[in-house]
Amino acid sequence: MSKQSCIMVILDKGLQSTPALLRAAALARKGGERLLLALFEYDRALARAASRKFDLDAYLQGRCQKLEEFAAPLRKDGLQVEAKLFWGRPLLARMLLAVIAEKPQMVFKDVHAEPILRRLLVTPQDMDLLRQCPEPLMLVRPSPSALPKRILAAVDPLDEHDRPHELNARILTLANRLAMQCAAQVDVVHVFEYVPFPADPEVLSGWMPDVALVQKLRDMHAEALQKLCQKYGIAPAQMHMLDGAPDRVIAELATAQHSDVVIMGTVQRSGFERLAMGSVAERLLEQLNCDVLALKPDGFRARLQTELEHAELRSE
Repeated sequence: MSKQSCIMVILDKGLQSTPALLRAAALARKGGERLLLALFEYDRALARAASRKFDLDAYLQGRCQKLEEFAAPLRKDGLQVEAKLFWGRPLLARMLLAVIAEKPQMVFKDVHAEPILRRLLVTPQDMDLLRQCPEPLMLVRPSPSALPKRILAAVDPLDEHDRPHELNARILTLANRLAMQCAAQVDVVHVFEYVPFPADPEVLSGWMPDVALVQKLRDMHAEALQKLCQKYGIAPAQMHMLDGAPDRVIAELATAQHSDVVIMGTVQRSGFERLAMGSVAERLLEQLNCDVLALKPDGFRARLQTELEHAELRSE
């Protein structure tokens, strides 16, 4: 018999109630899902002390007990809750392997803002998960409402940003399912970006775009967006065809519409391409004041699992 699907919450090590936990619990209650509380820990000093007669097992049992105590009020509230402690490093690989093993419908995690200098020097865990989490990842910011009422789904109907075509289907299917569960409204946005204008105006001196060509391309995008939205039952009033830089335009629309969550697809980049270009999702995460729900294309989980199986995980 297959294991009941779950909603996973990556807990803060302080075991406190956070917006991500509240949001995940509300959604689990609405859909009758199992809630998985996942606590990921590793302390190098404690691991080394274990070789000098420190009882690491007793420490971990104590942490598991604290985790069970933390889960108890949720169970009393009628939720089916499982709590698991994952010990070892690297933490990111532990998280990804746990997601692969559990196959949750969705993973919730609180966004932790980083000082700008640290962000430039160290890749935050939020960004790493955004790039690599194989299941839908909800990065949560504080909000007064537990369940979303306004959902904004960002699509690329002509797949011009290297996003596999099935991502559009996954985004809109999940947006509609979430809307049905939460009695929310779904809006769909596509941003047409023909020319990424450089910051230096001298570069554009004496050059003008072909207006007729731009309009023809824009019409192609608008037609593709209309067909896609019709397929998933999105009313014309909820379709938004906009122009400009996708991250800025989507963030502005989300703010104007008081969106509770933006759903979008992400593709994994590597090496110089990622350093030079980043991704719309990563830049958008830094600009939004609402939640971001990021999805990966089909086949991503299998590729990631192969990579992780070749990596060495250490427990001490």
